[in-house]
Amino acid sequence: MTTRSSRRAARPGDRSAPRRRPADRATPPGSRLPWLVALAGALLVGVAGVAILTTRDSTVTAPVGERPVDPSVATLGGGAALPSFRATADDPAVGQAIPEVRGSSFAGTDVAIAADGRPKVLLFVAHWCPHCQREVPVVQAWLDAGRLDASVDLISVATAIDPTRPNYPPDAWLEREHWSAPVLVDDNGTVADRFGLSAFPYWVAVDREGKVVQRVTGELTPQQIEALVAAVAR
Repeated sequence: MTTRSSRRAARPGDRSAPRRRPADRATPPGSRLPWLVALAGALLVGVAGVAILTTRDSTVTAPVGERPVDPSVATLGGGAALPSFRATADDPAVGQAIPEVRGSSFAGTDVAIAADGRPKVLLFVAHWCPHCQREVPVVQAWLDAGRLDASVDLISVATAIDPTRPNYPPDAWLEREHWSAPVLVDDNGTVADRFGLSAFPYWVAVDREGKVVQRVTGELTPQQIEALVAAVAR
């Protein structure tokens, strides 16, 4: 509790004026550096468990880390897992053989991603991703207009399925959008991990030899989708 007498201004030469102890002195700026370094390290550790998933319009945050292998997805062989996607320019996955996988659709029919001699474009979507929710009707309208080259397959992968997140279940969502492309169900993200997914929507263009031609994330326009298809249809 502060009293009036304790707030009395100290006069010069007043022996009763309190003396500043060494501990009361201002901390030199340099001595705060270790604390700032420690604080920065703690913040880095805190964000290490999440990844900021960048799309063309904004960002989506999703947990990352080790996930159990989905028993409903079988590895057919082919290439090793692709490195995590960072940027289209100088993508180390270009020219690499895709990991071949086989699973099933929501209806239980077989769906495979394999080096079967046909070029293909893969589209990975998550039901809770707002960018995917906007992209799916754009792609479906493009398909309905007959714009997909007959020599190229479009295969979708429904991944990051989470009953606690919005727009669940994904099969009902895709049915509402009249989605006509084959869908491989990837409950635990096994296929997404093997293809190096880092953001939604996620596109992978594959040539007829089963090698990656291009990878890209974000919402694509119909013209950009056609350019991606043209890159593998040659």
